[in-house]
Amino acid sequence: MAGRPGPLSGVGGAGIAMERSTLAVMAWLETQLERLLAIDYLDGLPERSLEDVRAMRAECQEAETAVSYLRRMAQGRLDLVHACLDHHDEGGDLDSLVERLPSIIGSGPARPQGYGRLPSQMSPDLDRDDLTEELDAVLDADHTATLTTMTEAELRTVGEQLTAIEQRISDQRRALHERIDTLQAEIVSRYKTGEASVDGLLA
Repeated sequence: MAGRPGPLSGVGGAGIAMERSTLAVMAWLETQLERLLAIDYLDGLPERSLEDVRAMRAECQEAETAVSYLRRMAQGRLDLVHACLDHHDEGGDLDSLVERLPSIIGSGPARPQGYGRLPSQMSPDLDRDDLTEELDAVLDADHTATLTTMTEAELRTVGEQLTAIEQRISDQRRALHERIDTLQAEIVSRYKTGEASVDGLLA
């Protein structure tokens, strides 16, 4: 695979600023996940105020949105790798594979059913492109075309790296869903006891 630029590389100050922005967003997500998925995050939940519970639910939803976006990006790149591996196995025409690449991401192999919920909107100060740094280090958008020239061994190596990232992200997403469900259940219980209004339940 082609070499990657080193840390804080780019054209002058603009490139350095972009790299620092990326690192800041990645650090935000890593810090949030460490805190939100800590074993004691939900301790004392019944004693917390309704406002605190709502705030906890909101921050878990925001992190879940970021993680879900990363998961989709990882799965799309895996679909490309799998398509190229299939090409090697079938001995297909290279030109036809190149033509099909843009449509493969949207029509990849079926995946196991996950949680059927619509993601919340990510905060406007979170640049989605900045979240994909780890994925880009394995296979960024500019290098997807090189997949068609890789050997089968190289493709399998890239696929294994992407699979490991996707699995970790999926585990984080599942854990966040469990947090969100617990917090939502607490809000519902407050509604049933009269502490929360219907408006508060839907807020």
